[in-house]
Amino acid sequence: MKPLVHACPVLFVCVSLSVAQEATPETPAAPVPQAPDAVEPDVAAEPPLGWFSDPGEPPADFFGALVSGKIHLDNTFRIELADSTGRNSSTAITNRIRLGYETKPFHGFSGFVEMENVATPAVDNYWVPATGDGTSDRTVVADPPGTEVNQAFGRFDVDSLGDTGMSFDVKAGRQRIKLDDDRFIGNVGWRQFEQTYDSVSVRTNLGVEDLSFFYAYVWGVRRVFGPDGPNPDSDSHFINLSYGVMPELRVTPFAYLLDFEDDDPFNSSNSFGVRLTGDLWRDADDAADVYADYEVTYAHQVDAGSNPIDYEAEFFAAQLRLTQKTVGHLLAGYQLLGSDGGTFAFRFPLGTNHKFQGFDDLFLVTPNAGLQDLYAGIGADLPCGINAAFIFHQFWTDEGGTDLGNEYDMIASKTINPNWSVLVKAAFFDGHKGQPDVSRVWLQTTFRF
Repeated sequence: MKPLVHACPVLFVCVSLSVAQEATPETPAAPVPQAPDAVEPDVAAEPPLGWFSDPGEPPADFFGALVSGKIHLDNTFRIELADSTGRNSSTAITNRIRLGYETKPFHGFSGFVEMENVATPAVDNYWVPATGDGTSDRTVVADPPGTEVNQAFGRFDVDSLGDTGMSFDVKAGRQRIKLDDDRFIGNVGWRQFEQTYDSVSVRTNLGVEDLSFFYAYVWGVRRVFGPDGPNPDSDSHFINLSYGVMPELRVTPFAYLLDFEDDDPFNSSNSFGVRLTGDLWRDADDAADVYADYEVTYAHQVDAGSNPIDYEAEFFAAQLRLTQKTVGHLLAGYQLLGSDGGTFAFRFPLGTNHKFQGFDDLFLVTPNAGLQDLYAGIGADLPCGINAAFIFHQFWTDEGGTDLGNEYDMIASKTINPNWSVLVKAAFFDGHKGQPDVSRVWLQTTFRF
């Protein structure tokens, strides 16, 4: 592997830069155990610029709701240094600004629109295969420049429909969708352009405490490659039902029926499964100094729509994390992305796959022989408010058990103030059996107002 020598001056100057992720005007329906890279939040709670009037004061009319909303603004500057066997090194310097406006709710109705722009001073210093931006002999960095509408939707959201006690939240338009741990459905929030969905979605508790039901019909997917990238048409359905039986057990059955028609036929599939999560040894008032959480997922996937491959495959994942408050955590986990005889394997075409199978992104598309990932990690709450983690992955194929290599991932982040946070992140993959060696270092800073 070629060293990143040419980037050392940049590393020295910018080692203090970086940050958390993007802002969102919504919060998840229920807390769930975090993925292996828990120190790096995928969507941060943002401090908006604020309502133009008192947020607790309802608008007098529709026009008042329209003009007295709040602005969402965040800016992420990132340097990504990447090197891979057989390719020249890349230095991707990108800046993403995201600006949105949310109206004030009027009898439950509101609207949201958000633009984003990604710019770079030197696109020739890296390579984006999906758009053709950059120089093709350099290591891939999937952050092309461009401008697009990131989100634009109308919304009706009430805590209770009449006296039923049934919450109801419906959105229509381009929107961010994140389900559970983003393994199957996510926004790929690490990249500068995020993944959003042209869809109609409904979330409700059906009048039952600790229950959440989500459904979405998706007719288009805006992937992370910006306005010039492949953005497939879709005829897909997301179904997710989650019920908290007790603090130790939340049950989440799901069905994701994906049909990308002729735009992306190999990713058309139907996945059916169930996810179990829960907290162990944690008091109701969250007073326990030591506690654990777990997650177990099983799913079965078959081809669908215009997929030319006739296949079926299994997915299994299990993780246990032990946390000591004010100190940190230990975690261990295993994921099996099954193969159908080596001809095709379980895929996650809409998942936030950067969160899984290592930050180097070697396995964003599952090899046809399938994949096994055994990982362990440690997280620490360091002085000066720094959160850090180290994760080790060992990879094998499902079919034949071929050793593919191992990866070392490291990350450290700090929130300077409610508007400013920084992040440093690195990944090193040692490839076996023909897999390339890959190294990546990220330096990032984000401002949110």
